[in-house]
This record gives sequence, C-alpha cells and structure tokens, in this order.
Amino acid sequence: MGFQASADLSAAHGVTLWRYAVHIVETPESFETLRLQWQALQAASEDHTPCLTYQYCELAAKRAIATGAVVAVVMIYDNDTLLALWPLAINRKGILRVATVLTCGNHEEYGGPLIKERATASVVAESIRAVMQVPADVLEIPFVEDGSLLQQALRAAPQSWVQKLLPERLNVLPGYSVGLRAFARWEDFLGTLSQSLRRNLRRYGKGLSAMGSAEFGWCTTLDDAVAVVDWLFANKRQWALNRGLNTKYLMEDEVRDFFVALASQTDLSTVPLVTFVKMDGVPICASINLVGPRVLEYWIFTYDETYNRYSVGNLLTEFVARWAHANGRDFDMRPLYNEYKTHWVNRETRHRTPVVVLTSRGRLREFSLLFFQISRVRRRLVRSVMSALRSRMHFLHGALRERVR
Repeated sequence: MGFQASADLSAAHGVTLWRYAVHIVETPESFETLRLQWQALQAASEDHTPCLTYQYCELAAKRAIATGAVVAVVMIYDNDTLLALWPLAINRKGILRVATVLTCGNHEEYGGPLIKERATASVVAESIRAVMQVPADVLEIPFVEDGSLLQQALRAAPQSWVQKLLPERLNVLPGYSVGLRAFARWEDFLGTLSQSLRRNLRRYGKGLSAMGSAEFGWCTTLDDAVAVVDWLFANKRQWALNRGLNTKYLMEDEVRDFFVALASQTDLSTVPLVTFVKMDGVPICASINLVGPRVLEYWIFTYDETYNRYSVGNLLTEFVARWAHANGRDFDMRPLYNEYKTHWVNRETRHRTPVVVLTSRGRLREFSLLFFQISRVRRRLVRSVMSALRSRMHFLHGALRERVR
C-alpha cells in the first residue's frame, strides 16, 4: 500500500493539531489493513450513509481495483485520534485523473467523508483540505445537499467554472425523504398522508390479496436473496429496454453481482437488504435497501407491471417505511424525481455534484462538462421536436380521415 502524509499545524493558532494521511490502495489485501480503524470510526459515527461502511467500501474497492482504478483513503486526525476518513476511486478519463466515490457500479452513492460522532464545520472543512491532496486532477462529489456542512466547506475550494455558469435546472436534482423518527407511532405518520393515498393503500392491499397468496417480507436466507436480486435486475433491465433506455448498469451484471456479494456478508435475519412482494411465491415487486444508523436508503426498486392496477410499488414502500419507523430510522427515497415519492415524503432537498479542480490540468474537465451539457440540451431539443412532429402528424392524420368521410 502506497502512503502519502502531511500535517496542518493548526496548533500554531492555539487550536489543535490536524494531520492527514492518504493511503493509496493497490490490492484488496492492502485495503484489509484499514479494517480495524475503519470499523471503530464507523461504530463511533452518529450518522452516515450506509455506502461508507467498511463492508460496502471493501466490495466497492475490489470492484474498482479490478477495473484498473486507484483507490485512495484519506484519513484525518486530531493529534492521534482518527476523526474522519474519505474513500475514493481514481479513474483515468483521457489524460485526466478523476476521483469520485467508491461505487457498486451505478454511481449513485452520496459523496463525502465518514466522520466520528456528529459532523462539525471544522472537521468537514479539514476533510476538504485533506482530500484535495489525493493524486488526482479532479474530484467529483455526488449528491451534495444544498445547505449542508459539506456544501458550505466546498465554497472555499476551486470548482468548475462551467457548473457555476449553468442554470439551476441543469445543476440541481431534487431529493425526497421521510423524517419518521419524529413520529412516536406509525399511525401518527399515516395521519400526515393524503386521505386518497391511505384509502388506496387499503383498497390495493385487499385487491392484491384476492388475486392469490400475497406475501410481504424480506429475504432472510442467501438463496432467497440471490433469487429475488436476480429477478429485480432482470425485471428492471426489461423495463429499461421496453422504453428504449440503455442504462449501462442495468445492461450488465456488475451491480447485481455486487449486491449478491453484499448479501453474503449481511446478517439477513435482522437487516432487510432485499425486500419483496411475492404472489404465490413468485416476486412481483422488490427493492434493495441500505440501512444506516439513522436512515434507511431505498436504493433500487422495481415491480411487475402486470400488477400495476394494485400499485404494488406503493404497497412495498409502505412495508419498508413501516420497518424503518419500527427500527428508529428515517426513510430516504433518494434524489431523482418520481411522482410517487411526492405522496410519501415530508422533506424535499436539493442536491448537486460539484466538480473540484485539484490541478491546473484539471481545468481541461471544463470542456467535457460543456460538451455534456450541449449534448444534453440537444437531446432534449430533438425529443421536443419529435414530439411536436408526432402531434402534428396525428392531427393531420385525423383531419385527413375526416375529409375522406
């Protein structure tokens, strides 16, 4: 394992001695040497995304190393006490070295450090200063929440000029979550939902039960978890193909294999990693959920459209949310808009993926960002034009039929 170290002598200002270490990991065995420190910090952290657990990151690091990436783990200390760590994968994109989150393969993890106890402005700021020392040209931090300590600390970092010039709608993604821990009883939360949603949940549940033997639960054995995960990704892949979407992580088995491996390392008897609705023993709806100390993240979700009339997606959402409430967790439905989320949530947030420029060469990233946005606008324009043409052709076809009559 490679190693780079430096020190920030904040003690000179009468505060404390901050120092950091950057561990460059080239093999899975080298990553293993960080286990004890990592797990101790994880146990002391009051709130963190499940994607920062050692278990998750070890699997993600193996994936990154196998694809040729460099793994860097930045550790921040107060004297000899580990206060934070920040794991990253550094990939080559042309001549640029781009650092970003360790990922299962779909690149939808929240970016940021794992921090001891509760995050403070000073620790987050030092984490930013330390992570800027990694051997990369650019640092991308996905889904940073507006107004968070992380976003505030990033204001001092050199960021993409192109991103700053873009309109808000091209930079911001909405996020959706439910603060369930604020409710003493599940019924108290249900009372905040619309009457129509509550009524429909009862009606859909009865209708589904009338179709056969409907079962709601989570996979408590590895064999069942593998079977349901296989179904989930096959169904979601077909859903994408039916809509002409070439979503890369759905077209390959990499992410599926990741969660099968994660299931093999999870206590499935207590953790609802894979939840489902089954009809006569066959999955018709399923989700993958990541459970943190305070939040359950509703990670990947799909359902059999044959059962669309029974809104099995909402029924499974209710089941997972009930578990989260009963086990003292909030319910994170994550960024990206979907109408059904708006009926459940009591908190909406805004998220960005800032690009931090670490070297002068990193400014070349501006060109690819600009090209991406131009392509994005062009695709939207083409879709708008095609939609208008289809509407016009439909109108002309109808008018022609009327004239023939």
